Amino acid sequence: MYILEKIQKGLFLVAGITVVLSACAEPNKGAFTDQQICIAVVASVMGRNPSIVKVDSVKGNITYLSYVRSGDGTHWKYKCMLEGNKAIWATDTGRWRTDQYDSKITYSVRERELRISEKYPDGSGGTKKYSIEKLGG
Repeated sequence: MYILEKIQKGLFLVAGITVVLSACAEPNKGAFTDQQICIAVVASVMGRNPSIVKVDSVKGNITYLSYVRSGDGTHWKYKCMLEGNKAIWATDTGRWRTDQYDSKITYSVRERELRISEKYPDGSGGTKKYSIEKLGG
């Protein structure tokens, strides 16, 4: 009985370590770069075609992006960063969208397709899909 208890405790410890390590693992980005994921995030959230969203610069883990709205020629600027499979964005001078009432944005990759999912606090939301070719790949 003593040996069985030791084996069970050992298996429990290994299972616990596996869960912790998998939570720390980098998400699968496939062939997509952080910048391409951020382009898709801004395009998805703002309802724009990703072809108009441009990367202006990258500083550390923050990607600065912008686009010109064709209807009125206004220039819109954003910043984006990835944390695990979560994407966080802000306007260039605004706050990061991390408040409890902000939508939560996640991404996933399946083969050569990037999926951007946005979920609102009320449970509604949606997913948009982008091919690597639509994101300049």
